[in-house]
Amino acid sequence: MSEHISYAMRNVEATESLVYFNAPASLNDWSFLAIEWMTIIGVILAIVHAIKYTRRTGSPSAWMTLLGCFIYGLFMDIISYYTVENFWHGEFSVMFLFNKLPLYIACFYPAFMYHAVMTIRRYEFRPLTEAISVGFFGGLTYMVFDNLGPMLGWWIWDRTDPTTWPYVNSVPLTSYHWFFLFTGSFALIARKVCWDWVREKKSALQINLGLLTIPFTTCLVGGLLFVPYNIFAYNGMLKVAAFVHVLTFSAAALVFLFAWKRPAVPRDKLLMIYPLAFLAGHLYIYMAKFDLFFSVTPDGLSAEGLAAGNLMGVLVAMIVSGAIVLMSHPVER
Repeated sequence: MSEHISYAMRNVEATESLVYFNAPASLNDWSFLAIEWMTIIGVILAIVHAIKYTRRTGSPSAWMTLLGCFIYGLFMDIISYYTVENFWHGEFSVMFLFNKLPLYIACFYPAFMYHAVMTIRRYEFRPLTEAISVGFFGGLTYMVFDNLGPMLGWWIWDRTDPTTWPYVNSVPLTSYHWFFLFTGSFALIARKVCWDWVREKKSALQINLGLLTIPFTTCLVGGLLFVPYNIFAYNGMLKVAAFVHVLTFSAAALVFLFAWKRPAVPRDKLLMIYPLAFLAGHLYIYMAKFDLFFSVTPDGLSAEGLAAGNLMGVLVAMIVSGAIVLMSHPVER
């Protein structure tokens, strides 16, 4: 096999296997196990929360939202492996799809997005305000993960591919914009299908069809919202594309800020665990790997040849994300 930019794609046996297992001791770094268990625990907490929510309210909406996160995440990542092909994952304990899909990535969407959606649901915003707020909160928190992964080899970007330009340190700005817009799009559609239709007692056939088509409708809406950014990015006007992201992301922050009100529902301690643990776990890994930032070359790469993250952006994202979690679960009066 010819040399590949991703070491995972050099494992011939794994690239020929639908499912492949790696011994934990064979992984590149302890942080691989850390992020695996962080996401697995997140899924377990999401399942427990959905069970409790259903028992408390009698509504299947939380379960449907969790399932929607799972099928959307699988669809989005699998499609990306065979279309854009500008990034590749490293090898983790369990790999699927010919060494392209780690188990933890399949777990990441339901773990991460479920908690983001359910946190903002507490405000009972109008659908559009809720979607924009979920996009902002999810996109902001995702920055913490998005800056750490490339630095540790959890995945690698093809920095020669124009579709990844422009970069903000280790992360293509396109990645920030994608997660922000597509998470908001998912929240808008999930609100309609999983919550409004259930409340309106739509037929089971309509609700189930709506649920199954969430990946497609999310990509459709997200793709349309992406057009202004892509017009400039694909034509080499990278600074204008960056301005588009800053403008829309800042506008989303203002929408959430001006719509904010104290949630009328009691504090949900179970829902708080994963978002705060996610931030704390990443903070620990950043601190444990801080020495990598001292060996960054002028072109932004570490001694291992991996891109280094943006510490200032990560710090701001951690502080604001943590504040949103706490604001969403105020101490009861």
